[in-house]
Amino acid sequence: MEAEAILKEWVAQSPSSWTDLELRLLRRVPQWASKMKPFIHDPIEQALAGVGPIPQASENLADRVRIALAISDAGKANEAVKMRQLEMEAEASGDPHLWLTAARLHVEVSPAREAEARMALSDQVLPYVFPGEIDTRMVHVLSAGERVLPALHVDWVRKLTTWLTPAISSDCKHGGLWFWPVIRILDAGKLKRPLLKLANVRLPPGGYGLASVYCRRIGMDGGPLLDAGQRVDQQIAALAFLGDATR
Repeated sequence: MEAEAILKEWVAQSPSSWTDLELRLLRRVPQWASKMKPFIHDPIEQALAGVGPIPQASENLADRVRIALAISDAGKANEAVKMRQLEMEAEASGDPHLWLTAARLHVEVSPAREAEARMALSDQVLPYVFPGEIDTRMVHVLSAGERVLPALHVDWVRKLTTWLTPAISSDCKHGGLWFWPVIRILDAGKLKRPLLKLANVRLPPGGYGLASVYCRRIGMDGGPLLDAGQRVDQQIAALAFLGDATR
């Protein structure tokens, strides 16, 4: 995959619509974000891509989560009290992406919230989770995993990884980047087969690209997943490859 060539072709198309996944990955490659800036018009989208100021607060829950995410991705701190309230509202909304995103935002600024996750993940009795559902314990892993898992026993991390793998499909469907911060802390051996099986799952545009990105982050070839996708999946993979400082 020639990442630079893929993005150059994308710029030439003058794109007019964006997903938050594209915008957040675009922020990681400022030289390409600047090239895309003329095509990004919504204030929240500009903030997520790092090419515009943080907008004023909104009453809409989804927009409040996105604005807080733009603040966090910009390296700035949200207010802990507001993030606590945001997580409560996001959990009550029933939207797993809003809940997981708000939970991570809360953990980032609240030692008490991190301690809550740490205590929950010390309990080695895992509940059954129906396919497609997100359990509270999954939220703890995905929001605080890189802070908590390194201190846990390797066998327990392996068990947690196996239990968590069904959430990868949901992540790729939402374009959530839920696993990005924690995937290298989990047991890579338990992730390989579930990731490759996603090539046979119906995912929205961008989903195969995100799955391929996760493959690359744990040292796997994500080519089969890109083969299952579309041009947008190659664009996602190209952004992630160029923006991953650890590649």
